[in-house]
Amino acid sequence: MNLNEEWLMANSNGSFSSSTVSFANTRTYHGILVKSDQNSYNRYVILSKLYEEMIFSGKKYTPDTNYYPGTTWPEGFKYIQDYSCSPYPAVAFNMEGNAFKKSLIMDPDSDTVIIRYEFSEKVPERINLYPLLAFRNFNNTIKSPEKKFVSGEIDGYYTFGSENFLLKISKVGYFIDKGYWYYNFIYPKEVERGTNSMEDLYMPGTISIENIKNPLDITVTTEEKPTGGFQEIMGKFKNRGKNSEKDPDISALRRNSSNFLLKNDLIAGFHWFGPWARDTFISMPGLILTEKNYDMARKIFMNYANNMEENLIPNNLYNQSFESSADASLWFIYALYKYYAYSLDKAFVLSLLEKVRAIINSYIQGNEDFSLDGKFIMVKKAPMTWMDAKIGSTVFTPRTGKPIEINALWYNALKSYVYFSTLSSAKPDKEVTDILSGFESEFAEKFIVDGKIADTIDPVDTSFRPNFLFAYSLPFPLMTQKNFLEKARLELATPYGIRSLSPTAPEFKGTYSGPQYERDSAYHNGTVWPWLVGPYITACVRNGYNPNDLYRYFSQLYTLNYVPEIFDGLNPGNPRGCIMQAWSYGELIRSYYEDIKKARGKPHAGKVNQ
Repeated sequence: MNLNEEWLMANSNGSFSSSTVSFANTRTYHGILVKSDQNSYNRYVILSKLYEEMIFSGKKYTPDTNYYPGTTWPEGFKYIQDYSCSPYPAVAFNMEGNAFKKSLIMDPDSDTVIIRYEFSEKVPERINLYPLLAFRNFNNTIKSPEKKFVSGEIDGYYTFGSENFLLKISKVGYFIDKGYWYYNFIYPKEVERGTNSMEDLYMPGTISIENIKNPLDITVTTEEKPTGGFQEIMGKFKNRGKNSEKDPDISALRRNSSNFLLKNDLIAGFHWFGPWARDTFISMPGLILTEKNYDMARKIFMNYANNMEENLIPNNLYNQSFESSADASLWFIYALYKYYAYSLDKAFVLSLLEKVRAIINSYIQGNEDFSLDGKFIMVKKAPMTWMDAKIGSTVFTPRTGKPIEINALWYNALKSYVYFSTLSSAKPDKEVTDILSGFESEFAEKFIVDGKIADTIDPVDTSFRPNFLFAYSLPFPLMTQKNFLEKARLELATPYGIRSLSPTAPEFKGTYSGPQYERDSAYHNGTVWPWLVGPYITACVRNGYNPNDLYRYFSQLYTLNYVPEIFDGLNPGNPRGCIMQAWSYGELIRSYYEDIKKARGKPHAGKVNQ
């Protein structure tokens, strides 16, 4: 039983609730209620913990667990009998014959969490609840007495406020005002990462409850008028993943993928990422289009299209500065093509045709970041691709010149534009057709260097990385040579994803750990990425590999409750980075439907493979 296994529930605001099975917080990002600012997607830990004491037959029991310097206290984890983290966390305790289950559920539409205590037989004579408050950015920690808190009551809730936040907790029992600081909580994951790892938390007082109902529900909210009880929220929660049971092979993937859905965007990953254009448009086919959630897809497209600058899609809409990349706009066009392939919504696609042409024209005209050199895109700055780790002036995988996947995406953008023009009965611009003329043969001539596949050209870098897979897997493929796929099978593929660099390379780093500099130096230099399983499977199935064999090889990954951002490059069963990453889910789901299930004779949607 892994009592440090993490769980997470999120809503369409980008807020979430997350901790471990033992309810011992191991990260600064953990909290019963972590609230999102939807203008910036900064998030704030409001209620870090709800520490409990239960009195049965005059004896006090504490099911909670915390880490402190050199010790763990109390040891509530010893009472845990069983648990489930999906679709919501539910932990069964037995305290010397006094059994109960603690479940938490978050409203998908509001910043409300309900904690339910269900007692098997005996109900305790009294429960004492101790709210432990933080009210701080989830990257940081606080020390006493940095913040001032106020307590009160309103409309059936106890209230606790600081600065711009107000927390409400169900008004049950009676409140005993105390105002204590609890000191020196330790977050082991942050110790490992070399980041903020020690914190003090504020305890405003005790909520003491007698004459206890069974079940007992405690509402935790920042909403002005929270609505819905546990059962109502559970119905909404389950309905989010309503299609998951149709596909038992990937039921957990589909059910938990709803955590990424915002009102008009996608969260890139939990705990610390916000929405990013690149991640959104890579993830969209698997997370949104396979669910036929076309209305949400249209909202996302318009959200980004209406915020274009210099005819480019910003990689981050929620940062005060315009953040560009060499590929975000190309992924936008890719996702739009996939949208049409699933929905056959000609009118919407054609409504964005001018935006598509404007994006292509921006690449042709060029800017300070990238420009057209002959037929291919030249990247002038670093980092501008998805391999973007950087600290200060150090860029760990600069990939300037002509990266292979950028140019595969460029080719697909041009082909998609021609396809959309044909849908509109218009003739595509000659400038575009001229670039496409002979593109395929020149691509092979330039990117295959002395029998090796180049990751970039001008300058040539033949380090064996997975970026070439997109030349096979995108809707309009440029490559079919099986020898490079075989090399990827032998050197890059692992059961948990695809390595970002071959272990034969001198720069290969097999472990992602330690302080940030060490982690970032390994991030794209050997670390295993689950999201790359999608293009790998698509490339392999298109070129004759058995889809059932591919599914079996990656079956452990497909059946995880929480698919992380990355794994170590060596012994890759060790998860690292974010505990949930949108494109990990998106590409696993997309390739399952488009390649594995379709090859079994059960296509999920329409013309999803060009």
